[in-house]
Amino acid sequence: MILVIYLFGGLIALLVLALVFIPALIDEQAIIDLAQQQVRQATGGELSVDGDLELSLFPTLELNLGSTTIDLPPQNAEGSRLIATAGEVDVGLSFVALLSGADEVGDIRLNDANIKLLDSSGNLQTQVTLNTLMAQGLNIADQPMVLQGDITVTGGSNSEPMVINFEGAVRVPKTLDRVTLVGLDTRVTGALTEPLSTELTGIANLSPLNADLDLVVNSPGGRIDGDLVYSASGSPEIDLDFRSDALNLDRIQPANAETGDEPASGNAEQPAADPVPARAPPLPLPVGPLKDLDLRLKISAGTLISAGQTVGNAQLLVRVVDGVTELEYLRGVLHEGQLDTRMTVDVRKPKVKVALSGGLKGVELNSLLTSIGKSDTAAGYVDMDWDIDTQGTTAPELQTGLDGDLNVQGRNVEITSASAQELVCTAIAQLQQTTLTNDMPPTTKLSALTARIRFDDGQAKLAPLDMGTTGIAINGEGAASLATLDFAATLKAQVNEELTALDEGCKVDERYAGLDLPVDCAGNLNDQAGNLCRVNVESIAQQLLEREARSKLEKEADKLGDKAGGVLKKLFGN
Repeated sequence: MILVIYLFGGLIALLVLALVFIPALIDEQAIIDLAQQQVRQATGGELSVDGDLELSLFPTLELNLGSTTIDLPPQNAEGSRLIATAGEVDVGLSFVALLSGADEVGDIRLNDANIKLLDSSGNLQTQVTLNTLMAQGLNIADQPMVLQGDITVTGGSNSEPMVINFEGAVRVPKTLDRVTLVGLDTRVTGALTEPLSTELTGIANLSPLNADLDLVVNSPGGRIDGDLVYSASGSPEIDLDFRSDALNLDRIQPANAETGDEPASGNAEQPAADPVPARAPPLPLPVGPLKDLDLRLKISAGTLISAGQTVGNAQLLVRVVDGVTELEYLRGVLHEGQLDTRMTVDVRKPKVKVALSGGLKGVELNSLLTSIGKSDTAAGYVDMDWDIDTQGTTAPELQTGLDGDLNVQGRNVEITSASAQELVCTAIAQLQQTTLTNDMPPTTKLSALTARIRFDDGQAKLAPLDMGTTGIAINGEGAASLATLDFAATLKAQVNEELTALDEGCKVDERYAGLDLPVDCAGNLNDQAGNLCRVNVESIAQQLLEREARSKLEKEADKLGDKAGGVLKKLFGN
């Protein structure tokens, strides 16, 4: 028995000596050569180790690998070349802890790792820099392990970097087939104009790579609770279902989508401002580090702010793939009306293309106009529908490039900033040299309102406009510059007996019966409403003179007889 003990002790001693001295006898270059051969056979790529390889086996497995590079060619016709460089890898694993079944068996630290994806021309597509990665308390007993990291992602040579910092705990079972996120806190800087932070819990399966996670996002636009499903082999790769009490999409913008200057107003001769980058719509756009997004996003929000407008009980569905963002629907309550709109944003080329269609039924005018700084201008309800396209690389180009139609139909509309009756009656009294004795209505209550606005050639063209109010029917056309917002319109007013009931001075002399009363409007859409229109009394007088001259000519033609009269009528118009 004593001999057996001595023999067993001797074997243990030899094993310890082997673990201590074998690393000194290992041909490190042979190990590198073998690894290079395996990489070349499996992938067609190259492995190179420029630094020193340090290895020890006892009392812990310690591996220190110097500067190492793997260069892999595209694995298929549409693949990318991958170049991965590791600055330093430190592995420290305890054999004693592993053999004893302890929960913690060691740590791993990786510094200055870099992965580049290049296209067929050698241009950089995506670069991932793993500045640091540390895993502490490694185990395969499904116990928590601390994980910390600092990653930088760049989408191309001209893209702004996206920095991801994370810290949390994960668990891995003996089968090594999944990772459970006990709680992983992440902070992302550079993807959006402001940083965002997330909290992740859930399970990620490693083969095939997929994840089903619970997600909390503290974004610039508000807190979001959601579900995240990721599938590396599926489309969409990322499927998000978000819920929020209040979400401001205008504050969630890609990092390179700066807000442009406000459009110029006033004098059309004012020098134009330098072009500014286009402000992206409030949607996740595949630009910069996000250019390879394959995403489906569904949002339900109590209030949703987009383009400065607040939508209640909002429902939104977005699909992003192949450089195109498709807003499949945005529905909700906007200024008491029911909104249902769709939008497509194509950023695959330098000129962004946007297509917008939809409608808004039963919107309250005063609420809508107040939201754009035009309070106390009009009240009532209107229905609207639109189908509009645009394209450009700057905010002014997107604004002036509008092309399409906007249709408006009103119900119980009241123009609170002007009185059509006062405007027309004052002009009639001036023409007939009479005096108004009664007060005119302070507002214009419309019995009918329809309008069509056509966007084309840098203008918003109003054609036609039809309005009805007490004693007056108005129709006409006009145009506004989309660059300066200067506008001009010519309206024609026809009066009837209802106007006389307001004041005897509004009664139209028989000489003016059937005349169009021209109303000229001009100004800038940024101006305060009111005093922007005037009845063109001079034009009415000119019409009257022409009518009287025509009447005299017709009488003279009748006196000259049929033949001569016919000649006169042809000369001056029948």
